[in-house]
Amino acid sequence: MADFDDNDEFEDTPGGDELSEAQKEAMLEHITAQLPPELFSTLQPLLLLGSVANHMLLGYEDDPVPAALHELLGYDQSVVQEVGAVADTKGLGRLMALHTLQFFDFMLISRLVFESQLDEPLRAFLARSQPGTSADDHLGLRDYLLKFSNDLLENLGQYLAGQNDEAREELRMRRLQTESIFARLGDTLRPYYPPGLSPEEEQEAALDQADEAEDQADVAVSMVFNEVQRLTLSTALQLPGILMTLGETPFAQSLASVARFRKKAMQRLAERLKSSQPQEPFELSWSELLRLYQAAQVCALSAVADVSASGSLEDVMLRGGLPADDEDEDEPGTAETLAEHARETREMITTMMSGFIEVVETNYPDDEEVIEAKAEISRLAELLVE
Repeated sequence: MADFDDNDEFEDTPGGDELSEAQKEAMLEHITAQLPPELFSTLQPLLLLGSVANHMLLGYEDDPVPAALHELLGYDQSVVQEVGAVADTKGLGRLMALHTLQFFDFMLISRLVFESQLDEPLRAFLARSQPGTSADDHLGLRDYLLKFSNDLLENLGQYLAGQNDEAREELRMRRLQTESIFARLGDTLRPYYPPGLSPEEEQEAALDQADEAEDQADVAVSMVFNEVQRLTLSTALQLPGILMTLGETPFAQSLASVARFRKKAMQRLAERLKSSQPQEPFELSWSELLRLYQAAQVCALSAVADVSASGSLEDVMLRGGLPADDEDEDEPGTAETLAEHARETREMITTMMSGFIEVVETNYPDDEEVIEAKAEISRLAELLVE
């Protein structure tokens, strides 16, 4: 079997003696000095495209394709990082001389990624990274990589195998086996994105920015809340997020469709409420008023309807605070006391939320956004009786 030891030529002298480290380094310096200075700048776009393609492929290292590549070739992120660390022609020359086979694998796998079902999300990611371009605009980059990677693979193959027929066949089989992994397991591929850069996360970030800009608009209303009202309304703003996280009922799951219930906007307003001073005017932009209005509707519904698997808020308070059975005999009135407390809390929440809702509807009886905001929660409320 042919041995693709990348740096064989740096191991021995013509007489068979092992080269010293200084001699190896001198040979490398001689080789890299012969390279055209523009080699790195010429190949840099190819290396960058290949690195992005490999990161998208290898992010889920235990997935079938990355796992199979590691088993067959010993290929992983360390190879990609080594290529990514190259910064000039000298470094590229050293990489190609010392790690030729790994570089061959890198270019082949980069090509296969662009020929796989990762092609579209990869081009879309590149487009989002370059404002003003689209995925279709990057078809040219894809074609560039496919053309020049093929030429580079041919050159690397000739360098690795030379006139050795056995080595040439081994390299051909290596390439076929790598291509077979993509052919057999291509349906399992899924794009990996750096944290915060997936399409969903980028869209969410854009929506959060839009919310923040809208919330910083001119003050629409100034209201005075006492301490209990402030804390209760800030809790109401957090409730939809809690229910969405639990996702135990159709109603809770559907809250995610309410645009004003995006997490950052809800938290921002809740924190403002909690940190505000009682009996001092609290200023709300129009978007914040509508957000608080819809949150109050959800909170009022939650006080009496089964919004979670545990029931209503009153049920949750009741069950969550019941003492263990062996304590009941020592404190016979505990269950009744807790039930009374839960009922009073539910009545207080209902009254407070209803009062705030009434204030909004009384002051804006014909406003289309208020009417639609109410209708949106009312449609979700229908899920509570299905």
